[in-house]
Amino acid sequence: MNQQPIIISIGRQYGCGGREIGMAIAKALEFDYYDKELLTLAAKESGFNPELFENADEKPHHNFFFNWIDGLFSGNYQYNHYLSNDTLFKIQSDAIHKLATEKSCVIVGRCSDYVLRDNPNCISIFLHASLEDRIKRVCARQPIDRTKAIELIRQMDKRRAGYYNYYSSKVWGKADTYMLSVNVSALGEEETVRFILSFVKKMQNI
Repeated sequence: MNQQPIIISIGRQYGCGGREIGMAIAKALEFDYYDKELLTLAAKESGFNPELFENADEKPHHNFFFNWIDGLFSGNYQYNHYLSNDTLFKIQSDAIHKLATEKSCVIVGRCSDYVLRDNPNCISIFLHASLEDRIKRVCARQPIDRTKAIELIRQMDKRRAGYYNYYSSKVWGKADTYMLSVNVSALGEEETVRFILSFVKKMQNI
C-alpha cells in the first residue's frame, strides 16, 4: 500500500470536460482537487495578490518589457513591474511541490506533470476529444454560436500549448509526454472516469 501522497496531473484540450472529469476522480478517491484553486494557494503561500496569478494563468511567457507595456495599458503596472510571468510560474511551481509532499490530490493544468516529473507518485494524464464534442460542450455552457466556439477552442488550445511548451521540455498534447492519453469522445465522460480510476489504482495499488 502506497503511503506517499499520490498526485494525478491532468492536461486537457479546451472543452473536453477536463474539470468535470478531474473533480469526479478526486471525489471517487477522496483526494483534494486543484484547478483555479491552485492560483489561490500560490497567492496565499507567496503573499501576493491572487489577481497576479489569474492574469498570468496558463498564458505563454512574456518578458519584462512586454509586462511593463501591458501594465501601462491595463492599469496593473504596479504588479507587472515587479513580477514577470516566469517569477509567477516559479512561485506556482513551489506551491505544487509543497502540495505534493502534503496530500494526495488531482491537479488540472498548470504544467503540474512537468513540475512533478521527478516525483514517482505523480500520474500524468492528457484528455482530448473530437472537435464536434468540444463545440457542443462549449456552446452548452456559454451563450455563443458554433463559429465563436471553434474560435475560442483554437485560441485556448494555442494558449495552453504555448504555456506548456515554453515552461517544459516536452510537447503539449503529445501522447509520449504523458503516462496516459485518453480520448473522452471514444469512452464518454463517465467511462473515462472509471477507466482512469482503474489505471490509477493499478499504478499505485490503492
